[in-house]
Amino acid sequence: MSRWLRTCTLHSSQVTRDARGVPTEHTTDRLVCCNPFSMGAQSYYQAANAGIRPIAVIQIHKCDYHGERLVTYEGARLNVERVDTSSTDYVVLTLTERMADHGQT
Repeated sequence: MSRWLRTCTLHSSQVTRDARGVPTEHTTDRLVCCNPFSMGAQSYYQAANAGIRPIAVIQIHKCDYHGERLVTYEGARLNVERVDTSSTDYVVLTLTERMADHGQT
């Protein structure tokens, strides 16, 4: 563990509608401290076999996490693939590469 020397940015968005019903997306970015975890080779290959390309595993304080599904870590914008909330104080996030939008709605 790095003793909380790293940071990541948690991204959340909310859609609101004006009086005419036109949607507007509002994003909120929050910088929080994190601990990077190492991922064992077995865990990496199990994830890869399941079609997931894990990039990083990080730990943040539970009070900092509000269900965000998008995180910027070490300059890359990543999806939150797995959330481990088994600890009373911390949340462990498994981050994966963002997949390109292939025209899906």
